[in-house]
Amino acid sequence: MRARWWIAPAVAAALLVSPPGAYAAGEPVNGEPPVTQSGSTLTTTDGMWVGVTRPFAYAWFRCADASPGSCLEVPGQTSPTYPITSLDAGNRIRSRVTGSNPVGSASAFSAPTAAFPVSAPSPAIGGPTALPRLSPFPVVVVIGRTRGARTRITGLLVRGPAGAKVTLSCNRRCRVRGGATKIGAKRRVRLKRAERLYREGAVLDVRVTGRGKVGKFTRLRMRDRIAPARVDRCLVPGSVAPTRCR
Repeated sequence: MRARWWIAPAVAAALLVSPPGAYAAGEPVNGEPPVTQSGSTLTTTDGMWVGVTRPFAYAWFRCADASPGSCLEVPGQTSPTYPITSLDAGNRIRSRVTGSNPVGSASAFSAPTAAFPVSAPSPAIGGPTALPRLSPFPVVVVIGRTRGARTRITGLLVRGPAGAKVTLSCNRRCRVRGGATKIGAKRRVRLKRAERLYREGAVLDVRVTGRGKVGKFTRLRMRDRIAPARVDRCLVPGSVAPTRCR
């Protein structure tokens, strides 16, 4: 039986890819979309890519609503940062990151921000507005392969602010040792104890938290013959259950 390789990005769907080295003759592949981070000036991450050999290109779009068809490119905005202006009131903003190599190019869009208030251009991105978010907001990257009813996770990496607490837990269908660790000065931590073989039905939870700030929740449910089902949510201080990021 042939194994299938995949990269699970920070969105609900997983991207099926080929074994390492298969990208050398093709266009770049995006495995994790960019993320727009809040502030009086918005900042976009590059996302996760395979096969990019040239500098990234950036663009920003102003959207009337959450649908892609309502978005128009903002002229002259070609850097990874975007200053909020009065023209953004009542609209949403999203970034586009383009990766390229000698073969071609590919683009990935961030999710749109919430609509900016008409009365003031203060951003409301990715979580409840009453509390600040962890910054940079955590990203959970999962790499692995499936073979029949078994899933092997070969890489589990969490990127986020130094000092943030990362807690790992698993249901009774897996033998991963739970526990907590902290993100170091390099702003990333690899959860090697979770890199192992899982049975169908195993559920792996990753929580990234910081005192008084909105954190990150990712759940992976192992499935038969396909990449794990992924759910990403926000963790609000004082709330037991994860909530949708707004």
